[in-house]
Amino acid sequence: MPLRQGVSWHDGKPFMAKDVQCTFDMLTGKSSEKLRVNPRKSWWRNLEAVHHQWRLRSHLPLKRPQPTFLTALAGGYSPIYPCHIKPRDMRQRPIGTGPFKFVSNSSRTNGSRWRETRITGKRAGLISMASSIRSYATQSTATLAFVAGKFDMTFLYSLEVPLLRDVKSQMPQAICELVPLGISRSLIVNRDVPPFDNPDLRQAMALSLDRVAFINIITEGQGDIGGAMQPPPEGLWGMPPEMRAMQEIG
Repeated sequence: MPLRQGVSWHDGKPFMAKDVQCTFDMLTGKSSEKLRVNPRKSWWRNLEAVHHQWRLRSHLPLKRPQPTFLTALAGGYSPIYPCHIKPRDMRQRPIGTGPFKFVSNSSRTNGSRWRETRITGKRAGLISMASSIRSYATQSTATLAFVAGKFDMTFLYSLEVPLLRDVKSQMPQAICELVPLGISRSLIVNRDVPPFDNPDLRQAMALSLDRVAFINIITEGQGDIGGAMQPPPEGLWGMPPEMRAMQEIG
């Protein structure tokens, strides 16, 4: 996999293939560096040890074919970490490669300060703009703050259908759009403990869920029945329509 040339971290160090290797060694548990929380370790169980033979080329061999691997890499939850920065330091002074640079964080104001630098015009003049990103401990507090006009935009995919309806009723001038998102309502069991180590039993338990009731209650009928991937028409590789129809009947 070739990497983009001319990319640098915010501290000036170049982005290289060894950053990719360090990241996946950390995510898969092969490194001495650990994340405080690593919920997506299972995403990369099919990934062998990552190698870098050149400065801007990474080799990511898989244990078996996995067409969805590129989708996992392209997701917003698959960042590459700088190899020269400790994970604990990234929590306080994060650095990246994008146009936004972290400036400061204050728990008193529930906000983080970022500075954006853009190159515009024929003479490549520099424009510096500061912006504030607010963070709240609970979704309800953030929703009330948005309705009260404390900030102009909220994070995508953060509201369920009932909350979205409340926001529209209390703030009619807000631009709100209901869009599809792959969220799994799953039955989670310990697959290593009998009798749940039997895959047939786990399948029977999963098929016993009343998916239509989940959709009617949680999303007020706005959801779709699917599998591990988003169903059509939004998803291209999801459960086919005839199989979804069987799920609705069952």
